[in-house]
Formats: sequence, structure tokens, C-alpha cells
Amino acid sequence: MRRALLAVVVSVGVAWSAAACAEPADLQADAASELQAAVAEVVTAAEQGRHEAARDALDAAREVLAAAADEGRLSVARYRSIDDALTRVEAELDALLQAAAEQAAAEQAAAEQAAAEQAAAEQAAAEQAAAEQAAAEQAAAEQAAAEQAARDGKDDRGDDDKGRGNGGKGRGRDD
Repeated sequence: MRRALLAVVVSVGVAWSAAACAEPADLQADAASELQAAVAEVVTAAEQGRHEAARDALDAAREVLAAAADEGRLSVARYRSIDDALTRVEAELDALLQAAAEQAAAEQAAAEQAAAEQAAAEQAAAEQAAAEQAAAEQAAAEQAAAEQAARDGKDDRGDDDKGRGNGGKGRGRDD
């Protein structure tokens, strides 16, 4: 991406140089100055990574070029030369914008994937915690049931005189 940005700057620089070095009959000084300023805006925006702004500045440079041509302030050959350079810069900016959009889409997809994985991990952790809680509750319930059963068993073996056929009056006596 950095290499493509450098190519944009170089291409715009070529257009700028072409405007600055033109012979007076080929390009009037005021038109060259206006084109230099317009191209400088493209360069600045491109260097700062503001591709949309660079694209807008490129459109403005084309308008300056068209106005200069309409007013007869540059030759047809010079117009074509500068217009061709701007067309190359436009293609490079479009490629940069496309690459930036693709990168943003890839980053968005990666973020969504990471969020989905995080949600799945949280869901699994919640399910694990719920299962552990249920197991602990089950173990506690079983422990309580076992303790209750043990208490109930002691009560049945106690001294309640049940099962002694004579009501606790001793053996064979009739008192």
C-alpha cells in the first residue's frame, strides 16, 4: 500500500513538473500556477493517506485543467499530457481506495469472527459453570438424602420396644 502511495505521489509530481516547466506558449503562467496548487492538494492528501480527499482534489485539478483549456491558457498537447498524468493518478487512487475498502472489509470480518468466537467461548463457559453448579446441587442433594436416611435408620433401631411380643413386661411373666 505504501508503494502504491509513492506511485501516486510520483505520478502527481510528474504532472506538476509538466505544468511548471511548460514553455510560455504551451502553458500560461497563471494556468501553471493554478494547476500546481491543485496538484499540490492531491499530493498532500495522498501523502497523509486521505485517499478520498486526494480523489476530491484530483477532481478539482481536472476542473482547473478544463477551465484553463476552455480559456485557451494551454495548448491541446499540454492539456493531453497533463490529462493523461491525471488519469494515471486517478487509476492509482482508485486502486488505493479499492485496497483500503477490501482491507476494511477484511478487518471487519476478522472482528466479527473474533466476536463470534468470544461469544461461543463465553457460552461454553456459562454452560460448563451451569453443569458444575447442577452437579454440585445433585451431590448436595444426595448427601442430604444419605444423611437423612442415616438418621431415619438410627430411629428405627432405637429403644421403642417395638417387636417385643410382650409389651416390655419381661419373659413369660404374667404380672
